Amino acid sequence: MSRRRVWMEISLLEHWGPKPHGIPRVSQNVFLQSLRKTDVQHFFYDRQLNKFVIPRNVEYFVALAAGKISWETDAPPVGDDLADHLGIEDRVLFSEVGWDHPQYLRAVQALRRQFATAVFHYLLCDLIPIKFPHFFDFEFGERARSFMRALPSFCDRYVCISESTARDVHALLAAHADTRAFKLGSDVHSGTERSVATRTHSKPYVLSVGTLEIRKNHILLYFVWRRLAEALGERCPELILVGRPGWIAGDVYTLFQTDPMVNKLVRIRHDVTDEQLADLIRGCEFSVFPSFYEGWGLPASESLYYGKVCVTSNTSSLPEINPCPELMFDPYNHMEAYEVIRSLIEHPEKVRSYEHQIARRYKAQTWEDSFDDLHAIVEA
Repeated sequence: MSRRRVWMEISLLEHWGPKPHGIPRVSQNVFLQSLRKTDVQHFFYDRQLNKFVIPRNVEYFVALAAGKISWETDAPPVGDDLADHLGIEDRVLFSEVGWDHPQYLRAVQALRRQFATAVFHYLLCDLIPIKFPHFFDFEFGERARSFMRALPSFCDRYVCISESTARDVHALLAAHADTRAFKLGSDVHSGTERSVATRTHSKPYVLSVGTLEIRKNHILLYFVWRRLAEALGERCPELILVGRPGWIAGDVYTLFQTDPMVNKLVRIRHDVTDEQLADLIRGCEFSVFPSFYEGWGLPASESLYYGKVCVTSNTSSLPEINPCPELMFDPYNHMEAYEVIRSLIEHPEKVRSYEHQIARRYKAQTWEDSFDDLHAIVEA
């Protein structure tokens, strides 16, 4: 009798490299950690051949993750057809964002028909395009929603990055779906120590990490920092925003850059490396993450991992991360956020007190821990 095998898809390759973000960050870290497991085999979706391919050598993908090569300029390695090697009892984890590749859904559905007894998992970060369509460009949102609604056509088990996402699966896709949740890792850069504090800016600053898009709720930070500037004057700390431009963010971006009340207090940084991000986290007074809705919320968990207080909104998965309810706010209420943030600025002893509580109230999760949990789910 043949041994049951575990297969994991290597997806989102065009977004890999030394500065991954969002879903590509998850995919890349899952792949790198999977190299520790001898029973895990890899495959990727070849968009030209419209089939799933087993690479003969994963070194290409290791170099891709390190940014030594790029998907656009270097042809992917050749390999064998997954369908020729998949076993009837194998466990398979799919993770491509198939809405960007129209033939992907047909390919995975065909594989589903051919291997009806294999267990197909899908790594699901969120269902936000279905739950909040107004956060996205209409054309993209339609493609994403169509793909997500088709997931039950091939998926046996939804592997979710939070309990919140698992609840959304039951509410929006299938009431009796088999869902399993695991937590993402929060160690940003393996070459740095969490206990070391590094200040790279002379002026105190608060850090907010996240793509500059409407869902991340940077408009709340604009209102808050405008009030802080009025109330505190020169005592107002800088706000450093780390994130790439995203959906529907032009108005708030313009406000940050042109409003004389805040434009000298706000810095926007794109394309920050992992090492630079770790330094920025360690050097901040505290961080803030005001997102309207998240699948997980890596910036919040990464801040806490490095021992830094994070003030967050109180929605979706964020209560699963933030151990301090008193440091949460309604993302639609900028005055509530203002009061919490101003209190920490004016009373730094509170920040130190919360920092001391983090080790006791927050369980740090590395990417190694995270993958071990994911692997246990998939191989079961």
